[in-house]
Order: sequence, then structure tokens, then C-alpha cells
Amino acid sequence: MLSRPRLATDPMAPVGTPPPSRFRSWPTWVALAAIWCALFLDLAWMFSLLLVAWALYDIRTGESLFIQRITRREQPVTYWLIVATWISFGVLGFLYP
Repeated sequence: MLSRPRLATDPMAPVGTPPPSRFRSWPTWVALAAIWCALFLDLAWMFSLLLVAWALYDIRTGESLFIQRITRREQPVTYWLIVATWISFGVLGFLYP
């Protein structure tokens, strides 16, 4: 049986794996642009919005990347403390700009 050649981007990738998309990181670019806009335009509420979005993302994925990877399954107390911190800081930023 003949196999198709591997792609040159990753020698360990399974046969036929498509190359990584260049546009997959667009949410990161949008968030970075928002941070810079918030900084230069003195818009504290944007930082609050990003903190709440970060907390929602952590809840959706079940892990938080704060200093190190914390998962809801392995370290539930630490995980929920981090998520509660992001939500609290975000809400407080909206209430007390």
C-alpha cells in the first residue's frame, strides 16, 4: 500500500495533515489591539471586558493558563478561585472605573 507524503511543515504530523492556518490566531490579534487601544485611549472598561472574556474562555475550556496550566478536573479550588478573580476584577472595573 502506498502512503501519501507527509507535509513539510511538521515531520511528525499524521499523513495528510493540512498545514496550520495563518488566520487561526485572529482572536489573539483582536485582543492585543483592544489592549493597546484601551491603554492609549484610557478606556478602563475594555480591560474589564477582556477579564470577563478571559473568565468565560476558562470556563468553556475547563482550564486556566495563569502562571501555569490549572485544570478544573485536577485542581478545582485553584481553578475556580482564578476564574472568580477574573470575573470579580472585571465587574469591579465596570462599577468603579
